Amino acid sequence: MESDSLTPPPAGRGWLALAFEFVGVVAFVVMFGSTLLGVIARYFEFGGVEWSFEIAGIAFIWITFIGVINAELRGENVAFEALNHAAPARLRAVFDIIATIALLAIGLAFMVSGWAVWQRSWAVPTSVLRMPTGVITATVLILGVSAVCIAASRVRRNLGSLFSAPGKGEAQ
Repeated sequence: MESDSLTPPPAGRGWLALAFEFVGVVAFVVMFGSTLLGVIARYFEFGGVEWSFEIAGIAFIWITFIGVINAELRGENVAFEALNHAAPARLRAVFDIIATIALLAIGLAFMVSGWAVWQRSWAVPTSVLRMPTGVITATVLILGVSAVCIAASRVRRNLGSLFSAPGKGEAQ
């Protein structure tokens, strides 16, 4: 395995990646705690915490979307790694460019659809807590903007690797 394909240590990641990881951890703790509270309330048959399952559901959505961003930042999202590692450097660069274009397209789709949903329903209240559903829709917008930004940051690197000279021991 090549050293540049390994996940960098936490100190090697930027503050934004660490912020997304922190948000993911907070969302997980909220989901776990509210689910546990709901289970305990049902077991001991006391009321007043019906909201806990709605909070758990909202936190689960945040975990899912923030998790996608974290995986993409680490380069751990869906990929054909075996094919990519077996390919020559130039072909890997082409695969990276295709993946970047796909990420950009998906990010733009999430931004457009997320904005459309946001405009129509951000203030619609949730069923139990009556929170605005914008709390949920914001995840789609954040994912879209993040995907576009990640793709944009990869364009220069991908183009540079496509047009660079082949590595040592590689056929030209």
